[in-house]
This record gives sequence, C-alpha cells and structure tokens, in this order.
Amino acid sequence: MLRPACRQFRAELAPDDPHRRSCPACAAYAAAMERAAFKVPLPARLRSKLRAIPGASSPGPRLPLPQAPLPDPLRERLRGLALQAPRPLPAWVRTSRYAVAASYLMAVLVGLAAGNPVQYGREAAHRMSQAVSTGLTESRERLDVLEDTVRERVGETRRSLEDSLGSLDHRVDELSQSLRSLEPLITRRVR
Repeated sequence: MLRPACRQFRAELAPDDPHRRSCPACAAYAAAMERAAFKVPLPARLRSKLRAIPGASSPGPRLPLPQAPLPDPLRERLRGLALQAPRPLPAWVRTSRYAVAASYLMAVLVGLAAGNPVQYGREAAHRMSQAVSTGLTESRERLDVLEDTVRERVGETRRSLEDSLGSLDHRVDELSQSLRSLEPLITRRVR
C-alpha cells in the first residue's frame, strides 16, 4: 500500500522532487521509468514522419500558425503561446482516480440530460410485456381455431369410419344370411 506522498510523486514523477531522495522505493520506480523511456527507440518510419512536420526539426518545435488572416492581437497571442515553455499537466489530469470520477460525473450528467434511465427501462419492460401478452393472445386464438378445425375433421373422419363400418357390417350380415340360405344346399351335396 503506497503512502499518499508516494502516490503523489508517482503521479507527477518530477525529477527534482525531494521525495525521490527520501524514499528508496520511489527513487527505484523513477529510475526504472526513466530507463524505460530512454530504451524505447522510435521506428524509422515514425521518426521520418515526425521530422516532416513543419517546425519539428528546430530545437523548440512549434506548431505552424494558420494561414488565414487573423486580427493582430490574436496573432500576437498565438505567437506568444507558441513561444511559451510547455507547462506540465496538473496531477488531477494524470491520475486515474480523477479520470474515473470525471467519467462517473459525465455519465450522471448525460443520464440526467437524456432522461431517467430507470423510467426508460420500465417503459421498455412494459412494452415488452404488452408485446408478449398480445402474441400469447394471438397464439391462443390461433390454437383455438386449429383445435376446432381438428375436432371437426376428427369428427368427420369418425362419422365416415362409423358409416363405412356400419355399411360393412350390413354387407357382412347380408353375406352371412346368403350363406345360411345356401347351407342346406351345401350340406345335401356333402352327404
């Protein structure tokens, strides 16, 4: 667990900070960071692209001034900004805690500006339940129609089968009566 002074030093990483001389762990950390920065060479393509930027080859790289006509006070102000030494970024920009807090703040503000997300979620759930209930109602109606159709067809098939079996039974009865009437003739011949 780092002490607050160590956290602040590692966030700012200033080379002349007195904390570096008093804390061996932070001194080792700073030395390792410096070695890593010096050991990483730029690729040749990137180096050539960087040198192609106007003003990058001079000892103090400056961005080119825009070619559009500017009022004299603004032109002087821009030149003054280009000549100033760059200031180090403040600690709150470089630490991740502030970035997380800023992200949370932006999420809350966007949420408030866009509306209540809980209400949107409830509305979406309500719409979904309505769609599902409508779909279920339509499905039940379709199933009822299909069930009625199946019942009618099964009933028709059953009646047709009963009629066929009844007519077959009637024919069998007729055939058996015909055979009974022929039985005396058959028994006479057999004797």
